[in-house]
Amino acid sequence: MLLAHAGIPTTLVEKNRRIGGSCSGYDKQGFHVDIGTHMFCRGDKGPLGEALRRVGRAGAIDFRRTRDIAELRFAHAARGRDELTRVRVPAELHRMPRFAWDLARAMRLPPVEAIRAARLFAKILTMSDAEVAAWDGRTLDEFVAQYTRFGPTLGVFGFLLGLYFILPFWETSAGEALHCFRAMAFDNALSYPRGGSIAIPSAYVKIAEEHGAEVRVGTGVRRIVVADGAARGVELEDGTLLPATIVVSTSSLRTTVLRLVGESNFPSAYVDRVKKIRGSYIAVQAKIGLKKKLVDAGAICGGVGAQDEKDSLDLIHVTQRDLERMFDAMRGGRVPPIVPFYCPVPTNFDPELAPPGHQLLTACAVAPTSDVALLDAPRAWEDAMMNALRRVVPHLDEHAVFVDRFSVEFIEKWIGKEFGPAVSTAQTPDQVGKKRPPVHSPVRGLYFAGCNAGARGVGTELAAASAMECVTRVLWDAGLFAQADLLAPGT
Repeated sequence: MLLAHAGIPTTLVEKNRRIGGSCSGYDKQGFHVDIGTHMFCRGDKGPLGEALRRVGRAGAIDFRRTRDIAELRFAHAARGRDELTRVRVPAELHRMPRFAWDLARAMRLPPVEAIRAARLFAKILTMSDAEVAAWDGRTLDEFVAQYTRFGPTLGVFGFLLGLYFILPFWETSAGEALHCFRAMAFDNALSYPRGGSIAIPSAYVKIAEEHGAEVRVGTGVRRIVVADGAARGVELEDGTLLPATIVVSTSSLRTTVLRLVGESNFPSAYVDRVKKIRGSYIAVQAKIGLKKKLVDAGAICGGVGAQDEKDSLDLIHVTQRDLERMFDAMRGGRVPPIVPFYCPVPTNFDPELAPPGHQLLTACAVAPTSDVALLDAPRAWEDAMMNALRRVVPHLDEHAVFVDRFSVEFIEKWIGKEFGPAVSTAQTPDQVGKKRPPVHSPVRGLYFAGCNAGARGVGTELAAASAMECVTRVLWDAGLFAQADLLAPGT
C-alpha cells in the first residue's frame, strides 16, 4: 500500500489462497473465524492506524472497544474443590485503581508486596523514553527484581508482558517490554476490528490496488533471484520469473537468507548473524463456536495447572521456581505444569462475526517451535489447553457448536517461516533497539518487513511499524526524497 501510494509499481505475492497470514480467517457455520489469536494493543492510534494516515485513508479500519478489555481468570484447587478467581481489566482509566485493588486481593498480596507492586507500576508509567531505551540490553526479570521477587507478582506481571512477545520474562528485553506497555497504557486504545482481523490486511490491499498494485494469491515463491550483488526479481513455484529491482521479504531472515536467496550471496559475517537469530515461542490454538454467550469481557487470560482440577498450581499461587519449571518443561518438549492461556472473544467487539446469540472464542496456549523434539505428543499440548479452558469457562463443552484445533505444524506451514515462531526475530536483549537487524540487507534492492527486522511493537503492530520503516528506507535508497519525507514526517 505504502509503496504503491508512493508511485512504485508493486506486486504482492502470497503463497496462501487468502491474504493476511495470521490475520486471515475462514467461515464456518455462520461464524467468521480468525486464523490467529488477536487483540490490537494500540488500535487506530498505533502503527496500524498510522499506516492508513500516511496514505490519507484514516479510519478505513473500524476498531472497536469493549467495556472490559479482558478478564484475568485463575482456577485453584482449595478445600477439595476448584475455585475460580476473576479480575476484570477495565477499558476506562478511571476504573484502573479498582482493578489494581481487586488484583492485589486476588493475589493475596501482603501490604509490603502491594506497596512494591505499586512502586513498580508507578516507575514504569513515569520513566522517560531515554530511561526506557537504556533497558534494551537487559531483561525484564532484572527490571522487576529491583522492586520484588514475590512469586505471584512475577507470575501475573511476567505472564501479561509475555503475551506480547511469547517469551518468558527472564528472556525478554526490558526496554522493549516497557516501551510496548507504556504505549498501550498511554494510547488506551486496545481494540479489535469490525469484520475480524482480516479487515486489516483487506483494507491495505484494497487501497494498494486502488493505487495500481497487483495482488497474486495462491502463489508461492521458490527463490529470490540475485545477480551481481543485487536483487533481480523472484521466481515463483511454477517457474515464472517476476523481474524486480526491489524485493521486500516478509518471511524470517533465516528463511530468506538461507533458503530463498542462498548464503553465498551475502558476506559471511551477515550469514553468521542470521544463523544466530532466535525466534520466539509459538502457541497451539483452538477456535470455539458457542451457542450461548459465556464471557462478557473482550478476552480472558490467565494460567492454571495442566493436569486436572486437583492440581493447585496457577499464576497467582506460584514461586519463581514454578515459573522456571514451566518453561524448562516446554523447552524439553513436555507440557508444562502451568498452562498460560490467552483467549480473545471477537464477537464481544463485533457480534456479526457469529449467528445471533452465539459467541466465538479464539484461544491459544504457549508451545515450543517445531525445532524442539516433543516428548509429549502434539495432541497432549492441545488437550492441556482445552483442559485449562474448561476450568475457567464453566459449561464450555455443553454449549460448544464446534471446536477447531490448530497445531504448531499447521501454523508453521501457514505462515511459511522455518520452525514457526510467532515473532521470527524474538525481542530478546540482543535483538532489539540498535541491536535489531535492519530492514535493509547487504544485497542491493533486498529489504525486510514484518516481525523479522526493524521497529518496535507487539505482533501485527510491530509488523506495520517495520513496514513503514522499510518503505522509508526504500524510497531514500531510490532517491525519492520527497515521498520518503511525506511517508515519514519528521525523519
